[in-house]
This record gives sequence, structure tokens and C-alpha cells, in this order.
Amino acid sequence: MATIDPRQCAKCGACTVVCPVFQATGRESLSARGRLHLLGRLDPDQASAAYAEILSQCLLCGACRSVCSRGLDPPARFLAGRERLEKTAGRHALLRTITRKALGNPALLATIASLGRPLLDLLPADSGLRLRLGLPQEGPAASNSSSEQTLQVQSEHPALAFFPGCYATHLHREIGAATERIAAAFTGNPPLRPTQQCCCGLAAENAGDTSTARRLARQNILAFAGGTLPILTSCASCYSQLRRYPELLADDPEWRDKAQAFADRLLEFSTFVAQAMEADPAFRFAASATARTVVYHDPCHLRFPSQITGPPREILRAIPGLHLAELANGPQCCGQGGLFHLAQPELAATIRGRLLNQLTLTAPDLVTTTCSGCLIHIQQGLGHDPAQPEVRHLAILLAELL
Repeated sequence: MATIDPRQCAKCGACTVVCPVFQATGRESLSARGRLHLLGRLDPDQASAAYAEILSQCLLCGACRSVCSRGLDPPARFLAGRERLEKTAGRHALLRTITRKALGNPALLATIASLGRPLLDLLPADSGLRLRLGLPQEGPAASNSSSEQTLQVQSEHPALAFFPGCYATHLHREIGAATERIAAAFTGNPPLRPTQQCCCGLAAENAGDTSTARRLARQNILAFAGGTLPILTSCASCYSQLRRYPELLADDPEWRDKAQAFADRLLEFSTFVAQAMEADPAFRFAASATARTVVYHDPCHLRFPSQITGPPREILRAIPGLHLAELANGPQCCGQGGLFHLAQPELAATIRGRLLNQLTLTAPDLVTTTCSGCLIHIQQGLGHDPAQPEVRHLAILLAELL
């Protein structure tokens, strides 16, 4: 709740134990209690460049909220502070602005994708730009498969609606196609994908642009209006942001109830698969062609606000040939944080390095996750070295085992 008094913080330090930024830097000002202390004494409207930088250096992962003994919501306070900031913090300000503007304009984003994707498909498999954008190494053949083309045909009797998110819609369409295949396998029909849906608004809100985030929320609510189908979401970050629409539109009498009705229909991907498998005990995913050790990376947006950690593990344990391994120190943040990795690239890389060190100790053959941002950031950290574990979205892994 963004209206909390920062002085309610007990200064207990529980947040410092779980905060990825504090763990990477050791700076008290970059812990939740440090930022709350500043917010209680300095007005963001009058923020210096140093103050703006401190507010910028937060992943908004929610780890601090999950352990707060007083039930405070520090990320909400930090978002409110960012909304009032007039100074731009962090590096690559122009790139972040362009990215945020594109995500906030569905027509512009679709145009950029339609012009750019044919050129991106021509990139060599080991291209650094392909890695930077998180594109599949298989090249254009993967995005033009007959299965994807077939699944784009909408069913007359869908059991689900589908929100794939920007990444699966425009860059890595294989995620969307794989999710549709899995949905069809369990329900008998491909899901409905409304054409008017747009970016979830996470990047805009995290940058302090609440008005754009609200505009995108209204557009998505309208896109899925007129029906009661569950809305399947295959990106953890999108799911987390979509669930926040009632809070985002709480002060809008016209949209408040619509936002709640929309949020009540949301269905996270791994939860859907786990529930479908439980409902059909005869269903089995095919065995992995080779025995592989797999690590499931918990996206912060599922681990903290939604506390969805069990379903993906249940699914992976049920697949013959896969051995699910856990990191020695438990789940780790990857450091991506929406546009955080653009604003704070060195800090993001340091946080990611802690995760990569844990992966090295565990030595998996495969890393899987359900967050598009985490997927890209981990892939970038591991590079194209064939000795490194493969990184795949859970939907793609499961679709190959249907």
C-alpha cells in the first residue's frame, strides 16, 4: 500500500537478508529500510541526482515485503517515489525511454516487430545480438513451423483465453506457440488470443509512468471483456503485473470492478499445467530423450507476490528422465528486473553473477523458467558456450515432450 508512513519501519534488518541489491553492494541506503528512511525525511519532488539513483537501484522484486514484520509494502512506496521524480537516474536513459515508449504503444511495437523480425531471423545462430534479444538459436525455421501456423487458427470453442506478453508475441513466438500446444493438449482446443491486447504495463509503472500503466491496463481489460474464460499467462512478470490491475485502478470507480473481474480470471501457466495433470491422472509427458539434470529458476514475481513455487517443480518431477536439482543456497534473483538491467547494468550483472555461481556448483544440463525477462538475462550471462547449461522456457520444454 503506497500510503504507508516510511517511519513505521522497525529498522529490524530482515529486508537486508533477502534484498539482492543489498547483498550485492552492502550499502545500507540500498536496502528497503535505508530507502524508507530517506523517503521519510526527503521529498522525491526535490530529489537530487544521488537520491534519484538510490530509488532507481531497486529491483522491486518484493523480497523485502515478504519478510517485513510490520507488513509494510516498501516496493509500493518506492514506486510512488519514482512517480514523483523529475530527474532521470541510471545509465542508458535514451534506450530505456525508447523501450518504454515502444512497450506503451501497441501499434508502434507491432510495426517495429514486423519490420525488424525478418532481419533478426537472418542473424547467425551465435550472434551476440541474437543473444542480447533472447532470440532462439535455431533461426527462422523455429518461428515458421507448421505447428505454430496451425495453432494460430482460433478454435470455435476455446476453453481458455491467452495473454502471451510482448516477448512471446513479437520476439520469441515459439513460447506462445508452445503454450498454445499445451493448452490444446489439455482442453482439446487452442486458446483464444484477443488481438487488441497490449503490454502488461510493468515496464511503464516501474519507471514511474503510472498513467501509461493505467492506460495499458484498461486496454487489456477491454481486450478480454465480453467473456468469462480463464486468462492463461505464460510470462511470470506479466502475470504478476496483470494481477495488480485492481490496485492500479483502485481509485477509478468506472474501472475498479472491471479490473477485479479481470484479475479473478487470470491463470498462471505452471499452475494450469499442474492442475490439468492432477485432473487427468492418465496423462503423461513423454520421457526426456536423455537423462538430464534440470534447475527451475524461480522468477521473483512468482516467488514473492504470488508465492507460486510448487507447481513447476511438481511438473518437472513427473517427467521421466529429468532430475530436478535445487541451488545450494536456494532460489536466487537473476538481476533482470524489467528495465533495471538497462538502468543499472553493472549491478544487474553482479546480482546475476551470484546466480550463475550457484548454477556452476549445481552443474545442471538445463535451466528452465517461466519469466521472459529472466530467460533473456540468464541466457546473456551464460552465453553460447556449449559447455554451459541450456536455458529454455518451461512451455517450450513441455511442448517438446507432448
